[in-house]
Amino acid sequence: MNRFDLVIIGAGPAGYVAALAAAQVGASVCVVEKDELGGVCLNRGCIPTKALLKTAELLSEIRSAEEFGIRLDTPSPTAPAVSFKSEVGFGASMGKPPFLDLARAMERKDEVVATLVRGVESLFKSWKVTVKNGEARFKDRSTVIVNSGQAEDELSAGAVLIATGSSPAQLPALPIDGLRVLSSDHLLKVTEIPRNILIVGAGAIGCEWAFIMRHFGAEVTVIEMLPQVAPLEDDMIGALLAREMKKLKVKLLLGDGIAKVSQVTDGVIAKTESGQELRAERVLVSVGRKPNSGKLGLEKIGVELDQRGFIKVNSRMETSAPKIYAAGDVAGGMLLAHKASAEGKVAAANALGKNREMDYSVVPAAIFTSPEVASVGLKEREAKEKGLNYGIGGFPVRALGKAQAMGEIAGEIKLVFDKDTQKILGCHIVGPRASELIHEAALAIKLGAKVSDIAGTIHAHPTLSEGLMEAAQACLGYAIHQPKPK
Repeated sequence: MNRFDLVIIGAGPAGYVAALAAAQVGASVCVVEKDELGGVCLNRGCIPTKALLKTAELLSEIRSAEEFGIRLDTPSPTAPAVSFKSEVGFGASMGKPPFLDLARAMERKDEVVATLVRGVESLFKSWKVTVKNGEARFKDRSTVIVNSGQAEDELSAGAVLIATGSSPAQLPALPIDGLRVLSSDHLLKVTEIPRNILIVGAGAIGCEWAFIMRHFGAEVTVIEMLPQVAPLEDDMIGALLAREMKKLKVKLLLGDGIAKVSQVTDGVIAKTESGQELRAERVLVSVGRKPNSGKLGLEKIGVELDQRGFIKVNSRMETSAPKIYAAGDVAGGMLLAHKASAEGKVAAANALGKNREMDYSVVPAAIFTSPEVASVGLKEREAKEKGLNYGIGGFPVRALGKAQAMGEIAGEIKLVFDKDTQKILGCHIVGPRASELIHEAALAIKLGAKVSDIAGTIHAHPTLSEGLMEAAQACLGYAIHQPKPK
């Protein structure tokens, strides 16, 4: 039997980061993974969708190239024409470039993923992390059995970290079959773009795929039971994102759900709860995720689960069983890769005798739509629910010189602050590079900064970051590049 200081079940953002953190302080570590290193995020989530999103963004940018003085067909009097060679046409109505070569886009996506997987493998080798491929289950609290399909191996562990992640959730009325009704995993392998697609759920996954598929040429309908696009975000974000979807002719059905579905030869017919009939070649079900907590034998070792199957943990990432930890999606909370990695570090430290706790007060989030969405801290409605004496300040992206030069003017930057202390409570951004801009606000909240701190910090011009400075100045009533309030 092999003995390790720490055995980690799952090699996603929580598991592989925890493994490296533990190995870097001298611990002997074994990671058990039944699929690919990197987990869902690297192989079937964050990274591959962003690779396809880059393709979608380039398509969109090239279509508007003439606005920037770039001709794609005939030469101008002062410049030669530029031609593009593609294999797969983008929709029957498109008679000129650009064309989508879906096969190449998918190939590039796989190349990006493979490169990053090799990176994790290389790090594991560098830090002497042992990897076991197979299904894991507990024999007892200090013994993990790994079934590779051909043999079983027993691992003795000083401590165990469960980091098995999550899987796409399903709807009883809309079972996923991988043919007509798809999960996000299936969309990453499509060989042709459907003429039309129905996306059920307007959360982060549904919104990102809505923009990708629309830029790829599909007619897109999004249905969401709640009254807002991106319902977990600030109301401002939901409203602006809905506006941008409508500009792209994405059909939105909010406050509605799927009641019944029937399959036909050319797709699916869905009946909504409001009585509407929707037809689509394909359906994407993006209604959240469920924890991968089954088949581990947790009941044997006394690990408690909540009603949805997520593992209960405390702020040290400890479960109800001694020396058993959990981190990432399987432990619930915000299902974000970077939050999972932070939890993995905390769990690894405590498993090796340290005393660390998770701090969830500042966890930024991003949705990679067009334009991007990002947020951190309190939403305005949360500040209101808490009864805080709060204020808000906002600044439109279109007022930024850099945004105008880029031709990306949709969006807004919004700050929520405490009127009594001037401390920043939250930040919500819709606009270009929102996922990068949010970290200035995240650090400000982490350090307890005031709106006057950002307002008084000189920002380089012309940049998108100036929008944060202007929003902070708006909180104080003197944003330079805003008209006088009526």
